[in-house]
Amino acid sequence: MIADFKMKSIPRIVWVVPALLSLVAIWRLPYGYYTFTRIVTCAAAVLIAAAGAQERPVVQTWSFLLLAAAVLFNPFVPIQFNRATWFYLDLAVAATFLLHLFFVRQQLT
Repeated sequence: MIADFKMKSIPRIVWVVPALLSLVAIWRLPYGYYTFTRIVTCAAAVLIAAAGAQERPVVQTWSFLLLAAAVLFNPFVPIQFNRATWFYLDLAVAATFLLHLFFVRQQLT
């Protein structure tokens, strides 16, 4: 089995860090920062999605969004977009992590 853990056992920082990294990524920074952001965001999205896959169906729907973020931010086969597109994608991914934290993780018992 991939993981036998519940979403509540994952620390909140796993949602907050990729959200903050994505928000900071909207500024012009060295390329290494974006690579680091890809690694952290992809790993966090996969971890949360794996935990969510074991939860209720509404959480599984969120898992698909997080897996899409993992594919988008994967560091192995980087997807290239222009800066304007990445601006909106970074905001959307940050919002996805934060909304998931506040509306899904907080509601699970």
